[in-house]
Amino acid sequence: MKNRISSMALGIALLGTPSLAAAEPYIAFSGGLSLPEDSPNRGQTTATIPASASFPAIPADTPVDWTTEFDNGYNISAFIGYRFDNGFRVEGEVNYARSSIDTHRDVTVGGTNIDAIDASVLTRGPALGATVGAVVDSGIGSQSSYGGFVNAYYDFNQDGAFQPYVGGGVGLQRVRFDYRPSNVDVGQGSETNFAWQLMAGATYRLSDSFEVFGQYNYRNAGRTTLALDLLPADLSARSRQSILSAGVRIPLGGN
Repeated sequence: MKNRISSMALGIALLGTPSLAAAEPYIAFSGGLSLPEDSPNRGQTTATIPASASFPAIPADTPVDWTTEFDNGYNISAFIGYRFDNGFRVEGEVNYARSSIDTHRDVTVGGTNIDAIDASVLTRGPALGATVGAVVDSGIGSQSSYGGFVNAYYDFNQDGAFQPYVGGGVGLQRVRFDYRPSNVDVGQGSETNFAWQLMAGATYRLSDSFEVFGQYNYRNAGRTTLALDLLPADLSARSRQSILSAGVRIPLGGN
């Protein structure tokens, strides 16, 4: 009797839970435009920068900050997942994104903006004849990331050809920043960060074996630390971006 009750309870649980028997597997690919947000970089000096004939010393632990603006870039992704018959969908995603740097601005040291000061304030060498603002204005360098997410979606109008959807995902991203304004090696850094994203889009089912979709992502890959080469300081840069993409999805058949 106890075994019979246990079997009945297991059967009821299975009826109420999506399973592979009620799922349609698929693969998908997408590509699109990455729209990075500005990065408010922040950090501090790690050692005292000695005084020069023109400038006083900068003590260790002095705050160093500036803002980096990025050009639009690109994102490519590949997916493998399952669509359940209750409207939910789960998938694994791998991706790569890259954007070039447009400019750096508003360099502050100890809370004072130094954009208008000769760049030798940082190098402590002879006068360079160019201000800090002019040196960092040149947009050379990049932000790039790769990694993976586990995503979950809900598809509306699942029985129709046009299927809007919303979703979210969590994962890991390997993020790298390379700052080289005016071909000056300012600093680089890369870290593997926890990341999350929110998605909204729509699928159009052309046939039982081929679909197209458009999607918007908001992706947050946290902060990455750079060890600066131009001066003794550590800096953290932020990776947030909107992604507009289009792709194809290939259902592989299911029960």
